[in-house]
Amino acid sequence: MANQENSKLTQREREVVALVARGLTNQEIADQLSTSTSAVKICLHQSCIKLGAQNRAQAVISAFKERALDLQEVYSLEEMAELLVSLNLETMQVISHLLKTKLELGMAAREHKDMQQVRLYSSGEAISRGSAY
Repeated sequence: MANQENSKLTQREREVVALVARGLTNQEIADQLSTSTSAVKICLHQSCIKLGAQNRAQAVISAFKERALDLQEVYSLEEMAELLVSLNLETMQVISHLLKTKLELGMAAREHKDMQQVRLYSSGEAISRGSAY
């Protein structure tokens, strides 16, 4: 789930944008959230303003790009797996390669950060020892 503290969107705005991402109409969103279509339109309009989007499609894309909305707020893991299974083998291989690369980069970045922390700790410890003598 998107980090609510860092999100540009309120919980209700994220719910509305997630339902837009699923392809629901304003009326269907209103029915699902037990509210009026006017409330949905206002919420969607506010979301567009916050995300710098000109329409509902751009709002969905911007919400994902800015991490104001997580894919799991739109689709269950089972639904995502079904979507992936529907892809052809070549596309799956490309996705697999991209994921592997991203994971390796993430691991390398974490290792680099860990090494920086070790260096800072070591140098801080050496400085404190030096000042004690």
